[in-house]
Amino acid sequence: MARDPQPTFMERMANSRPPWFWWFLALILASCFSILCWSLCISIFSKPEIPRNYEILRKLGRLPEHRAYTSQTAPKHPELSASALRKSYLVFSDENLTTINRSLLHSYLTNFRENTFCAYLEGDYKVVSARKLTQDDIISEGFAVKFRAYIQPDEFSDPAPYPVIAEIIFPTPYVDSYKGFHKDDIVELGITPQFASLLHVGKLTQENDDTIVVITAVSLASKIRPPHEGPFDLVPPKEVNLGAAFPLFP
Repeated sequence: MARDPQPTFMERMANSRPPWFWWFLALILASCFSILCWSLCISIFSKPEIPRNYEILRKLGRLPEHRAYTSQTAPKHPELSASALRKSYLVFSDENLTTINRSLLHSYLTNFRENTFCAYLEGDYKVVSARKLTQDDIISEGFAVKFRAYIQPDEFSDPAPYPVIAEIIFPTPYVDSYKGFHKDDIVELGITPQFASLLHVGKLTQENDDTIVVITAVSLASKIRPPHEGPFDLVPPKEVNLGAAFPLFP
């Protein structure tokens, strides 16, 4: 006489559970999936400085919109002189600077909702060179000017070069306005009129152990008048290139 076939493991487990158990299990799994999706969305929108997140936002048409500021609405950052900048950042390791730069980029992309390390450049700087921006730069439309800090050691001495280099990005459709900055011009930076806000910090080691701190900043001003040209308007970029290299100048 033939035996009845034995139920499989899955059949025994299914028969040992009431019908509502499987509905409850499906509800739990769906809830976990929903929480995971919401957490992923929050992470993408709250951390646009991560290249993968920024690319997803680009495909969704939800890139962060950069605000246009005026002298009244510009973020309330502190001013830092060249000596204060060098003293502040020279002590940090490369790993620490990576964290700081990520925070500075996050602040810029989110219109400075958080501004832990943000500051405006202040002091006398001499123009070294200037050039138009390209698609390989973090901002593609506009120009950048490279400055060397100059400080006066005491009241009896002339201003001398200081180991701080500042690269300032001027986002604007008037790209030829870089010609208004001539080599060896002395420019006094401050909150007004440049509103040059920190974007990236690096270090350049020298043979004489006099490490140079290299600052990249972006102007948040609405209008600038270069030393040798008429004023021009600045326009916030529509998007940035997170794969760009720093510094901007060799």
